[in-house]
Amino acid sequence: MKNQLMKAVAASALTALGLVASSGAQAALVSRLGGKAFYDNVADLTWLQDANFAKTSGFIGDGALIWNDANFWAGSLNIGGVTGWRLPGGPMASGFNQTASEMGNLFHNVLGGVAFTSIGTNHNANYDLFSNVQPFAYWSGVEFDSSRAWVFAFGNGFQVNLAKTGRTLAWAVHTGDVGAVPLPGALLLMGPAMLGLLGLGRSQRRGCP
Repeated sequence: MKNQLMKAVAASALTALGLVASSGAQAALVSRLGGKAFYDNVADLTWLQDANFAKTSGFIGDGALIWNDANFWAGSLNIGGVTGWRLPGGPMASGFNQTASEMGNLFHNVLGGVAFTSIGTNHNANYDLFSNVQPFAYWSGVEFDSSRAWVFAFGNGFQVNLAKTGRTLAWAVHTGDVGAVPLPGALLLMGPAMLGLLGLGRSQRRGCP
């Protein structure tokens, strides 16, 4: 009885915090930083809303960067007070339908892209949440070797490596949920009702053998 009650209390607390995901849940993009980013609750990644922010922010004219500059740009971002942005990563391999990488997963599973087709032509409703998604190659943060790094082409869903001195686009991502509330602070915000439930659990623990 004691264990069952405490499990119920814990489950209620986590549910109130939005930390419990149902099994088999599909990715839901949650607005973060006042709409400047979107959190993918399955991949546990937060994507910048503007897919060509290097251009629109004025960092570089057309948004195209060599690999070293793209890494510097992403790492220097401060969006709504949030730092720690980077270029996308993940296991990289050449070819179509490469969904293991972060951009491959974004293209196919999150945005509904189709191999051999531009993301602007075939996509789902999630695509419309983002702005300036270009049908060109985007840098990953993963090296192929000392002179080349991986890119993902949103024009056809192809993943390949490119010379680091080439110029192409960059889309910044952040590990985890940038809008997540730390658990201790969130518990304090749950109010008297939840705190009372936790107190009930303590009293039951004292009363049960």
